[in-house]
Amino acid sequence: MFKKLRKLDYWIAIPFVILSMLGIIMVFSATQGTTAALSNFIKQAIFVVMGLIGALFLYHLNLKKLQNLIWMRNLQILVIGALIVAKFIMPPVNGAHGWINLGVITLQPAEFLKLAMILYFSNFFARFPWQSRLRLALQPVSRFKVWGLPAFAILLVFIMPDNGNGLIILLILLSLLLASGVSRRIIALTAAFIGLGFGFLQTIIRFANHFFDLTSKDHYAIARLTSFVNPWDPNAVDASRQLLYGYYAIAHGGLFGVGLGNSLIKPYLPESNTDFIMAVMTEELGAVTTMTVLILMLIMVGRMVILGIRQKSQYYRLMLFGIATLLFIQVLVNLGGVIGILPITGVVFPFISGGGSSYIVFSAAVALTLNIAATQKKIVAIHPADVIARKDLK
Repeated sequence: MFKKLRKLDYWIAIPFVILSMLGIIMVFSATQGTTAALSNFIKQAIFVVMGLIGALFLYHLNLKKLQNLIWMRNLQILVIGALIVAKFIMPPVNGAHGWINLGVITLQPAEFLKLAMILYFSNFFARFPWQSRLRLALQPVSRFKVWGLPAFAILLVFIMPDNGNGLIILLILLSLLLASGVSRRIIALTAAFIGLGFGFLQTIIRFANHFFDLTSKDHYAIARLTSFVNPWDPNAVDASRQLLYGYYAIAHGGLFGVGLGNSLIKPYLPESNTDFIMAVMTEELGAVTTMTVLILMLIMVGRMVILGIRQKSQYYRLMLFGIATLLFIQVLVNLGGVIGILPITGVVFPFISGGGSSYIVFSAAVALTLNIAATQKKIVAIHPADVIARKDLK
């Protein structure tokens, strides 16, 4: 057990611990002044401890056990069952049926589905090369067997509705597909299409609004789209309030912030300890701290990509790319919503935002990457003149 700890990849482990500790502090600070501040602090601390214990277990797990198809199918069925309970049995929260209230804790099944999809499709794409995968997809029985459960799970996420997590899952699957052996031309065309869609997102929404009059639709998802296009519109002031207060918080914080616990805007942010915790952190600790957090996240994601490139195992490579995509897209969607370059989707910031389901999933994902990094054989550097050592290495 302790022998493997010596192989810990500190480029991933240290940022993970720093962000987790900062998350506990920020969850308490974001709810300071309310009756729930202490309980939120205790809950987040418990979630972090649970996540670290679970991460320690997954770090020592034999990763070959995750490639068992029966185990993977059972995991999907379990997550789908939780999604059905959340959608059809549990009461809605903020207009969405995305949570299972167990009294002490609340579970969000869509968060667990992200990691389940990474594990399942990393295994599938590694087992079937690109050409054989195309032939398999054309067979009706095989098509249902491979895609049936994942497609049903993703459909449940969208009808909850949880569009933010649904979009993240689709982007993860797309990244795994592109990394699994498709041609460079397809990769380039997909990247160009996504880039153009992101660059002209506001134009696309304005165009749709011109023909379908989205502003007349009384739906919170449509309201978020219209407020994203023009948050200063007087007709959309209710839907834009959260985004505008986020702007005020960021502007008030400046470079170095107003001090921990001294935020003036957080009482007006409905989701100050989850969706908009980065706005609160920027106001209290400044843009410098926010940039430091983003650098730590980029170090983790970049390290995962480097480890993935070095992997000889296609399964491990795809798993690393999938987890790196999860963290990167999660940061992009959350921060993009806070600063107004993307619609607000209710997606949390990894390790910083409050919430047990998200933190446990992210810590499990990090543990799997550390496990892969620890099992990777390091290339021994041998002097060209050392003939004996070169023979022994062969």
